Amino acid sequence: MFFVMFLKSETKEVLTFQKISFQEACERTHELERKYRQQEKIASIDFHVLNEENQELYAGTYQLGSHFAMNLLDHIKKQLSKMNLKPQQEAIKQFFLKKLYHEVPYRLHPEAIEFPEEEEVESTLMTGTSSKGGYTSKLSRLHRKMIYGGSALSVLLLSIGCWTTVSASQQQSDEVVQLQQKLREEEKLTNLYETALLGDTEKAIEQLSKEKGKQGSKVQQEVYMGLLLEEKKYKEAVKVGGKKKVEDLLLEKGDVQQLKAFQELFPSATGTFDVAYLEQRWEDVLSQKGVRMTEKRQRMKGYALLRTGKVEEAKKQVNHLQDERIHQKIKQYEQVHQEIKDLQKQIEGEQQKEPKDAGEIQSLTEEKQKKERTLSSI
Repeated sequence: MFFVMFLKSETKEVLTFQKISFQEACERTHELERKYRQQEKIASIDFHVLNEENQELYAGTYQLGSHFAMNLLDHIKKQLSKMNLKPQQEAIKQFFLKKLYHEVPYRLHPEAIEFPEEEEVESTLMTGTSSKGGYTSKLSRLHRKMIYGGSALSVLLLSIGCWTTVSASQQQSDEVVQLQQKLREEEKLTNLYETALLGDTEKAIEQLSKEKGKQGSKVQQEVYMGLLLEEKKYKEAVKVGGKKKVEDLLLEKGDVQQLKAFQELFPSATGTFDVAYLEQRWEDVLSQKGVRMTEKRQRMKGYALLRTGKVEEAKKQVNHLQDERIHQKIKQYEQVHQEIKDLQKQIEGEQQKEPKDAGEIQSLTEEKQKKERTLSSI
């Protein structure tokens, strides 16, 4: 799911610094675009598109009433269509647009467009062709890197977002100069990341390390940390972003062996908690004290409680979280658990009958076993 935060607005009809769903942002801009056209007014609003982890994937400026776009989705699509990208980058862009379209009801779609199927996108990401020969970039490698906040997707789209902001602010020369500078920095970062994706991680790390004395962007810092972790340079990564940030990035990556290796260098209750969770040692998860409880780890503890049958405790643990997934899991667990109890009662009832219906007992037993498998997979 994607979200939008409006950062600066020339109209009071748009609330700033409040995260709303991408669909709501599209509906709001659609309504205001029509209104401003009728009134022959123009108002600029700066916005960021975020994912569920609050990572910035796109940044731009929308001009209400300019007749350029009908809503935010239309604006992003038109701005991205101006970019001449390499096949690998184009695949990422198309995948991002496809996801945005799925967020918004059809009535708000600017036009009917064809997107490549996800398999085709993945195929394009897996194999790219250069004019000098050929290279193969494995999708698994790309996915590993996209775990980090400074992922290929966010770097690429942020750099495109900077470009759109520049193009929408031509009358504000001071801002244009600043934004163009930001664009050059982001383009440089994108090139570095592409270098890493093609296998030369060491070269990207070397170039990024030269910026350590300067105040790099948040995205640049996270890209640098991500590359260091890819090369298992944990001490260097801690120096860049701190132990807590590295712990969180490794948890997002979900590599148990890397978490264990990091634990040997920087042991903590939080790391022990993370490792136990990924290894599905639920009792060990719940026995840990002094864990640094982020929202994600609260969900993890709630799930561990659920898997140990402590349903009411799990509910209390996640009750305050705005996370439909964990609430749905608890609801499903309760439902399936009750169905298993009901089937057991039916089996016991059939076994007490004379004569016994062996076929019915077998059928009920198989259904109960099926439900038990479902319960263990929730």
